[in-house]
Amino acid sequence: MIECRPRAAPKPSLFWSRGTELLTNSSRVRVTPDGILWIHNISRADEGKYTCFAENYLGKANSTGHLSVRDATKITLAPSNADINQGENVTLQCHASHDPTMDLTFTWTLNGVPLDLEDSAGPYHRVEGKENIGDLLIVSAQLNQAGIYTCTAQTVVDSASASAKLVVRGPPGPPGGLLVKNVAETSVELRWSRGYDNHSPIGKYVIMARSSLSSQWKKMRTDPENIEGNAESARVMGLMPWMDYEFQVIASNILGSGEPSMPSHTIRTQQAAPTVAPSGLGGGGGDRNELIITWTPMAREYQNGDSFGYILEFRKKGTSPWRVVRIPHVESSRYVHYNDSLTPYSPFEVKIKAYNRRGEGPFSQIAVVHSAEEEPTVGPSSINATALTAFEIQVSWEPVQQLSANGILRGYEIRYWRQHEREAAADRVRTAGLETTARVSGLRPSTRYHVAVLAYNSAGTGPPSPRTTVTTRKPPPNRPPSNVSWKAEGSLVVVRWDRVKAMHNESAVLGYKVLYKHEGQTALKVVDKTKTSVNLPLPKDNGYVVLEIRSWGEGGDGPAHEIIVSRDSGTGMMVQNKGSSTLFRRPLQLLTGSLLLTLVSLSGL
Repeated sequence: MIECRPRAAPKPSLFWSRGTELLTNSSRVRVTPDGILWIHNISRADEGKYTCFAENYLGKANSTGHLSVRDATKITLAPSNADINQGENVTLQCHASHDPTMDLTFTWTLNGVPLDLEDSAGPYHRVEGKENIGDLLIVSAQLNQAGIYTCTAQTVVDSASASAKLVVRGPPGPPGGLLVKNVAETSVELRWSRGYDNHSPIGKYVIMARSSLSSQWKKMRTDPENIEGNAESARVMGLMPWMDYEFQVIASNILGSGEPSMPSHTIRTQQAAPTVAPSGLGGGGGDRNELIITWTPMAREYQNGDSFGYILEFRKKGTSPWRVVRIPHVESSRYVHYNDSLTPYSPFEVKIKAYNRRGEGPFSQIAVVHSAEEEPTVGPSSINATALTAFEIQVSWEPVQQLSANGILRGYEIRYWRQHEREAAADRVRTAGLETTARVSGLRPSTRYHVAVLAYNSAGTGPPSPRTTVTTRKPPPNRPPSNVSWKAEGSLVVVRWDRVKAMHNESAVLGYKVLYKHEGQTALKVVDKTKTSVNLPLPKDNGYVVLEIRSWGEGGDGPAHEIIVSRDSGTGMMVQNKGSSTLFRRPLQLLTGSLLLTLVSLSGL
């Protein structure tokens, strides 16, 4: 269509020519009365100059233009319909031909909405190729990417389009319209409507529920046990009475499980009598003339109804009638029975059950609980105390008879105090069990102590035993061995020291102890008081040995003199004497052990 709209008055006559040829109406060419030239089914043969002539009785005018014809844009390979599973990749092809003098571009739309092909992180990507190829790659297709894809090949003068349908199959959509009906004590009925199957038939449904006690969804037992895909109702079993629940339904097919339905409205199951007994039944202890019974309060999921409480029954073992007590508090966990005539540590049979508005539950198994204990009525006998060192004694005694303990004998308490102190200020040590000997440490040297032993149970201590006395030994010399030296002899090192002499107020030296520490292992060597040397193995390579030398005797061990012996990379030896802060050397050579270098640095050398 080429327009010719001259300005003239009166209205001019119009006609067209191509070159020198006057154009007349034909099957392909038509000139309208208002001067518009129409050329149908155009081809390259129609190229050329076209002139519009206009004239009236006042004059003439003309205008010439040039018509260029280009090759039409055509889709040579249109995209094909595709059917894929969710998560798969798919390529939609689109090839086109066009006039080579013009640029060609491809665009894609999904259901008429243009796609962003420039986002490298998005699901849509151009397939790199020749200019006339505009294939579309869809990565990890999702359900919402199904629809009609249209490819458009476009130049500045025309365009061509072709479309294809993409079907994405996936797990079903969420069921809808979930209703809860016919609520009973331990079951409810659910009804729902089918969701979209996403082109793969629904195979089954799963019912999920959560109670007010938990935020976790849990798969529920149903009737029928397996809910087929053509069902839209089921009865949920195994619920707890008097409990708040929400429900969800999940559909699945061969491609997986879909999103759950919206949660149902919250319902509360009907009340029922308790079905389990309280646990943890026991007791004991307390004050004189008391019987204390304890249990674990029932959790909310086992109460089954309101107006909840406990029924406790107890009787003295060997008697017939049960004493019944109702305890109308769900949080209660103990009951105290007081009776002036209760004998200490008497056995009682007890049992307990729960009740609520709908009835009573089963009794627990019978437990035996003892009334409160009383302190033991007799004390140990034959007390003996022996000094082990200047700081420690050993005490022994004859045990009391269990029947005199007025309960369960827990152990013994040792009381000890210095001769000039009052017994009320005595220090105390308890045994954890029924041992009849014990050591008491942390005492003062050369000190006379009084010692007594008492039996005890949960009610307290009994009367003390007859007291005995013991005197701790003199303290050991408070000086470590001095003038410590060493000498390497082959694979051994000989360590020597001066003899330690005891003062008049110190215990005699009976010998010496040498503690040998090497590579995490420890060995103790004890020598007679007549010896003042010891042979020890040298460390291999660049290792080191820590030695502690101390005197010992009846009063215990004296303070230690510590040295570190280390071999260097040659034949030299090195000793750090910690006791006197003096460093002894053999002929000095280059030291290669990093730990040894650290010791030298610490010594300030």
